[in-house]
Amino acid sequence: MKLQQNHFEIFGLPQAYEVDRQALTRRYRELQQEFHPDRFAAKSEREQMLSMQYAAQINEANNTLKDPVARAQYLLKLAGVEINPEQTTADGEFLMQQMILRERLEDVRDAADPEAALDELGSDAADLFRAQEQAFSEGLKNRALDEAKSALLKMQFLAKLRRQIDALEEELLD
Repeated sequence: MKLQQNHFEIFGLPQAYEVDRQALTRRYRELQQEFHPDRFAAKSEREQMLSMQYAAQINEANNTLKDPVARAQYLLKLAGVEINPEQTTADGEFLMQQMILRERLEDVRDAADPEAALDELGSDAADLFRAQEQAFSEGLKNRALDEAKSALLKMQFLAKLRRQIDALEEELLD
């Protein structure tokens, strides 16, 4: 393993949005075993330091590749496209859709069946997220990086909504 490898190279995966999650997990465990700092306790100080750097790089790569939004951001970064964390989409239709979804989230508590309303909202948000993942993947494959970036910005909105849905679900279950 080299410190200069990109995340996909570390795991021996093709550089694409679609990731074989089982292969990622399997290779992560193998690399963790191979480079775990405890295995280098009796080695030289330099070898111990390298094992810690490798372990940190392996963890960062794994966390990035298993998260769909982080993976998309990373792929765009590899393609030379930087995303400003405060940047949002300018797609008016999507923003209107987001406002409606957020209103639905706010209305869940007052629904006749809050759990059913939340399940339906979660399902709708998941469908929209999958559509943006597809748009991102197609944009990336076709080197239409502006389209991929636009899809990523929408994925970020939807991922945040998903976290809010999950938080409300936990609150309702308590």
